Amino acid sequence: IRIGIECMNRGVLLLAVCLLASAPTVRSFAAPIQPLRAPSLTSCAMSTIRIGIVGTGTISEAVVTGLCLDNAADLAITVSPRNAERAAALAAKFPHQVTIGKDNQDVVDCSEIVCIAVVPKLAEEVLASITFRADQTVVGFMSTTKLEVIKKLAAPATKVLRAVPMPPFARRCGAIPMHPPDATIAALFGRAVAVVEVATEDELITLMSVSGMMAPFYAQIAATQKWVAKQGVEETASSRFVGALFHSLTDNCKAEDKGFDHIVADSQTPGGINEQALRELTANGFYTTLETEMDVILARVQGKPRPEHAPPATPAP
Repeated sequence: IRIGIECMNRGVLLLAVCLLASAPTVRSFAAPIQPLRAPSLTSCAMSTIRIGIVGTGTISEAVVTGLCLDNAADLAITVSPRNAERAAALAAKFPHQVTIGKDNQDVVDCSEIVCIAVVPKLAEEVLASITFRADQTVVGFMSTTKLEVIKKLAAPATKVLRAVPMPPFARRCGAIPMHPPDATIAALFGRAVAVVEVATEDELITLMSVSGMMAPFYAQIAATQKWVAKQGVEETASSRFVGALFHSLTDNCKAEDKGFDHIVADSQTPGGINEQALRELTANGFYTTLETEMDVILARVQGKPRPEHAPPATPAP
C-alpha cells in the first residue's frame, strides 16, 4: 500500500511539474485584467516591436497614446526626454510599454523603428546629431521636411518613409497617410487608425495640407455653438447639441471611397433650409474662399510662393 501511495504521489508531482512547465510565465508586474480571448497560435512566440520617438510634442503623445490604448503587449516604446513633463506622463500612463531615453541617440539605439517628430526647422539639426543603423526603419512626421532630406540624414538606414499622424490618433480616430507604402509600418499604425498609403510624395503632401482645415472646422463648430447661445439656449445644452450634431454628420464620411457629392445631395430637400443655406453660402463665395485657402496651404507645404489668385496674406499674430 505504501509503495502504491508513493507512486501515486510521484505521479501527481510529475503532472504538476509538466503543467507548470507548459504554463505561461507569470510577469512580475500587476497587469490590468483583460477580457478572456481565444488563444492565438502565435501568442507563445510573440516578438517585441521596439519603437523610438525622437521629439515629445503633441503628435508624439498622440501616436504613443493611440498605439498603447489596446493590443500593445508586444510594444516597447522609448521616448525622447526633451519634454520631460510629457515624457514622464506617458511613462506613468503606460508603464509596461513606455520608457524614457537618456537622449535622442539612446532612443535610436534602443529601437528598430524610429519616428522623427521634431519641429521641421530643427529636423536637419536633430537628425544630423544622431547615428542610425542600416537595419532600422525611419519614419518622418515633419510636415515640410522632404523624404530625400530624411533619407540623406538617416543613412545608412535605407527604409525611410513619411507619415502624417494627427491629434485624433490618440483616440484611435481618423486616418494617417504615408509614403512609400510599407506593410510593417501600415500594420503598426493600422492598430489605431485607418492607413492611407500613397504612391508619390506629392500625393502625401496634398493630403497633409488638408490637415490645415482642422482649426477652421472646429471654428465653424464654435461659431455655431456661440450663435445658438446668443439665441438664448443655455451653454451646456448648446454645446452638447452642436457637438453631437457635427459628430453625427461626419461619422458616415469616414469609410467613403467615391467622394461626397451624394451625401450633399441626400442632406437637402428642394426648398428646404439645408438647400437654402448651401445655395446662399455658395453664392457668397464661402466654398471658393475655402478652396483658395487650401491652395495657399498646399503651396506653403510644398515650399512654393503664395498662389497669385489668393488674396494678400493676413499677418500672423
